[in-house]
Amino acid sequence: MARFSYVRRVRFARALRSRPFTLVWSGQTISALGDGVTITALAWQVLILTRSGTAMGVVLIAETTPRVLFLLLGGVVADRFSRRRVLLWSDAIRGVAVGTIALLGQMNLLALWHLIVLGAIFGLASAFFIPAYSSIPPQLVDAEQLPAANALNGLSRQMSQLFGPALGAACVALTGPSAAFAIDALSFGVSAICLAVVRIPPLSKIAQDDPRARGLGGVAADIREGLGYVMRSPWLWVTIAIASLGNVGWAPMQVALPKLIHDVYRQDVRLLGATGTAIAAGSIITTVLIGQATRLRHRGILAYGGLIFSSVAVIALGLPLPHQFAPTIAIAACVMFGVGLAVFELIWVTSLQELVPPDKLGRVSSVDWVGSLALLPVGLALVGVLTDRFGPSWVFVAGGSLTLLLELFALTVPGIRSLD
Repeated sequence: MARFSYVRRVRFARALRSRPFTLVWSGQTISALGDGVTITALAWQVLILTRSGTAMGVVLIAETTPRVLFLLLGGVVADRFSRRRVLLWSDAIRGVAVGTIALLGQMNLLALWHLIVLGAIFGLASAFFIPAYSSIPPQLVDAEQLPAANALNGLSRQMSQLFGPALGAACVALTGPSAAFAIDALSFGVSAICLAVVRIPPLSKIAQDDPRARGLGGVAADIREGLGYVMRSPWLWVTIAIASLGNVGWAPMQVALPKLIHDVYRQDVRLLGATGTAIAAGSIITTVLIGQATRLRHRGILAYGGLIFSSVAVIALGLPLPHQFAPTIAIAACVMFGVGLAVFELIWVTSLQELVPPDKLGRVSSVDWVGSLALLPVGLALVGVLTDRFGPSWVFVAGGSLTLLLELFALTVPGIRSLD
């Protein structure tokens, strides 16, 4: 009784009334925490092995490329087959990949090429996980609870970013990166157990006499149907195109931040962990506040306003600052970045789930991810090279300015301004 009394008072926790959602969410929250631990560990591991921003870009490209290449297929799989099973296999494969990195590191055998190969395997499994997890909430909760479910999903990611980087930094400082990778591998095991015991209502089957359900031609037809739906919706395709270009501008947050902290700020791994925690703190506060709202109005303007806020924060990270103030300003900018990103993500995911038909949601989600990530490998490679050539500060200012211009352009599109 006390549990449900709490749920009634806290609107964004209403989705916890659903036992299937609670199980899936709990497992993924633990898994997300493990991923948060490895964010710091991976960045520092590559820096130890290579001292190169280009190498960090290569590792991230190796993970991102198979994810982009197979996401459309992952969307078809999410709409055709059991999404619970897809999530289960994806977690198992990613857990084995991360566990192998931990083992090789513990044996002092880890090399850059191991991170590249195992990162590619991780990215391939993620290509099937992402559309399945993005499209499964309507099977777990009632329609009116979707905003609450998405707020909780966002909260779990943000809590992982709040505590994960700090825990990862502690692991690196005390025992080395291998312990962080081992924690992540164990977290995937917990998530897989939660998925194994949950029972989820299935989607309605594609009719057996439907020729689209057979062979590669059926897969191609499914993909074309998802693409066609996106292209008929300006609010979808414009945002996806903006995100694709915008991810190039935000690539410094992934590639150049360790080098910025080490070479420009003259700080160690503790500040890198603190910046990740600051991003998460801003996201958590925002998610809780938005999750309490019964209805958000002027969604398009509010969502892009959040992205503009984040772009200004990226620019601030690269500004020439006195060394004694740089860490404080960097943490404040990361809080801003997290606030803006959380506003956009929560509004965007909820809008997809409310406006896209359930039988197309997996494919539309995969098109969203593919389009958003299409240019990311190029951005990661370019930012890595530019970081080594011109320094990390310059790429932060240039990247944030690029995304800011794109976001201001998006607000000129009527379909985005009127999204509600």
